[in-house]
Amino acid sequence: MMETCNKELVQKLKEKGLHISTAESCTGGLVAASVVDVAGASDVFEEGYVTYSNRVKEKLLSVLPETIAEHTVVSSQVAKEMAVGTQKRTGSELTVSVTGYAGPGDAEDGTKAGTVYIGTCFKGTACAKGFLFEGDRKQVRQQAAKEAVRFALERITEGE
Repeated sequence: MMETCNKELVQKLKEKGLHISTAESCTGGLVAASVVDVAGASDVFEEGYVTYSNRVKEKLLSVLPETIAEHTVVSSQVAKEMAVGTQKRTGSELTVSVTGYAGPGDAEDGTKAGTVYIGTCFKGTACAKGFLFEGDRKQVRQQAAKEAVRFALERITEGE
């Protein structure tokens, strides 16, 4: 299923003449890797950032410290700002961001393990979705990467 979704995403991007870039925190590059696993991805994949710390999210992606302070780093607001910042930085028509807490155990601030927000920005319009995945750290990260690819595909196929 994941491989099919990846191939479909790359194919749709090629058909539409679009490019994709990623910004990942808890997935640590899994989304970018899943896209570049597809033959021909070099035609559509531009850049991928692993922005694990808050400092780097702020520095590279222009995530506002106030947004992190008000909503926490694991929030739809930060996911959207990451996606928008990636679009501004790369010029890609489609960007995908992931921020979350994979565990083990819940975070000190009470965030449940498995809480993930995925953001996309398509041609200047940002959206985010929240998820609560189950499983160990690796399983949460893998599920988040799969959903990020699905969400990216959903954004570029809306209205077809």
